[in-house]
Amino acid sequence: MKPKVLVILGPTSTGKTTLAIKLAKEFNGEIINADAFQVYKELNIGVNKPTLNEQKQVKFHLLNEVSIKDRWDIKEFQDKAYKCIETIIANNHLPIICGGSSMYVDTLIKNYDLSKSPQRTNVYDHLDAKQLYTMLSKYDKELADKNVGNHKRLARALEIAANNEYESHLAKPAIYDFKIILTSIEDRKKLYDKINSKVDQMIKEGWVDEVKSLMMINDLSSLNAFKAIGYLQIYNSILDKSKLDLDLIKQKSRRYAKRQITWNKNHYSYYISFNQNNYNDVLDKVKKWIK
Repeated sequence: MKPKVLVILGPTSTGKTTLAIKLAKEFNGEIINADAFQVYKELNIGVNKPTLNEQKQVKFHLLNEVSIKDRWDIKEFQDKAYKCIETIIANNHLPIICGGSSMYVDTLIKNYDLSKSPQRTNVYDHLDAKQLYTMLSKYDKELADKNVGNHKRLARALEIAANNEYESHLAKPAIYDFKIILTSIEDRKKLYDKINSKVDQMIKEGWVDEVKSLMMINDLSSLNAFKAIGYLQIYNSILDKSKLDLDLIKQKSRRYAKRQITWNKNHYSYYISFNQNNYNDVLDKVKKWIK
């Protein structure tokens, strides 16, 4: 019988951390962070990191793991996450993977051999739009037709299509018995309202001051950590002494949430759905799985 690993995956503002803490207390679990940016010690408010009070309630792994100046990528995450899982299981505790970085989680569930993963950065830049259109049409003619002449969108769509095809070559037999919980808010307007309110709250909590405190680091804008939504926008507004465009940050956050929801539902057929109001139902299903 394969060791059991619980996965809680979903977009921001859908209650992942609260649910993970509740289930960790219920099943003697430890939480492994699967957010690509909560791993950085210096990023706190803008990445919606679990509060100090939440961190005291149960044990967290891969939270505040590296500095923003350190190297960190999906392969690094996979290697360290597997080690965390083994340690937690050895202590007779339940590993609970929790986060919104879907590809991070997928590398564990499908046990990708990332040593074989090709580097695709800018691989299509040397092709013109017509060549990109022809290549993308082999994967998705409708999508190619929608983006005729748009080099950037064609290249990005082709990269995604090629990577999706390559997944089957990367995947290996699963090591663990994963149970996936997808968190969501079915009413899309309510979700977007929560995201908008969350951005406002993060500003009130001192997000701008957090970015200011990081500006002593040279070449800050080029760091991978600053790909986290909002940080670069705040950084540029400070440098330019311009008004911060909060609406843009909210828009980027909403669009990212939409992509997360679509990606998760397209990649996982069997999962428990958590929607804020069905905790007892989720609890019962996890209990049956653990037995």
